[in-house]
Amino acid sequence: MGLGNVFLNDLIELKQKGALDGATRVMEIGAQQISDSLMIAPGLPEAYRLFGCASPPVLTPVGTENFTKSAPSSAPFWTALGFVRSAIDVEGDAIRIDLNRGKVPRRLRGAFDLVVNAGTTEHVANQMNAFRIIHHLVRVGGIMYHELPAGGLIDHGLVGYQPKFFNMLANFNGYEALYIRFTAWGPAKIPEYLRKQNPYGGDSVIDCSIRVALRKLHHLPFVCPFDAGDGAPQPWLTILYRTLKNLSLRKSRPGADAFRPGASG
Repeated sequence: MGLGNVFLNDLIELKQKGALDGATRVMEIGAQQISDSLMIAPGLPEAYRLFGCASPPVLTPVGTENFTKSAPSSAPFWTALGFVRSAIDVEGDAIRIDLNRGKVPRRLRGAFDLVVNAGTTEHVANQMNAFRIIHHLVRVGGIMYHELPAGGLIDHGLVGYQPKFFNMLANFNGYEALYIRFTAWGPAKIPEYLRKQNPYGGDSVIDCSIRVALRKLHHLPFVCPFDAGDGAPQPWLTILYRTLKNLSLRKSRPGADAFRPGASG
């Protein structure tokens, strides 16, 4: 998993538009490394300038073939931008939260201004729990950034994503969708074992990715979306319905604070 030039450009845009003003805490879903494309990106000096970095770290490209073994951690990059960086992962000194079944500890709920999911949740079977964890980590007003496979990339992970998934995710949870961007990177070979089983299916597909920035607008519990087509509730209606439901729960359970961050969902 790596942060590259495309991610850097998105980060710069979010900062320029004020979406990251005052942001100081970032959580990575999967501990990230810095790719060569970010280290040599033309926009890197601009990123440092925007975030007020006086002493940029020295980042040395390692070559694509050496990325996994030798690429540096993203920690110095985030520190240079003024962030305190945390990460959820199964290795190293990262925070251990099982994206399939785990829950966010109360001390971490709503604790982060930016949550970055750059190529992690596609490796998780339980999508509902993974995106619930992201929902719980980010503060109200904070940004959830996703950079994920959206086509091709055969056997890269367990799932790929459609733009509709994020439209519905935002719709059902009342998120503000700052942007949803779909990119086709070019053709890639279909694995040999699949070509043998599908002799008339061609030998290549187009690798695609999706980049999404969502802003959390409220403390309400996470809702797992479903493909309701044009019948999906509009964000304001979803929020109104769930607010009234929470008020009803408060009346039926005296003393329960339905609006307390992390109280439910």
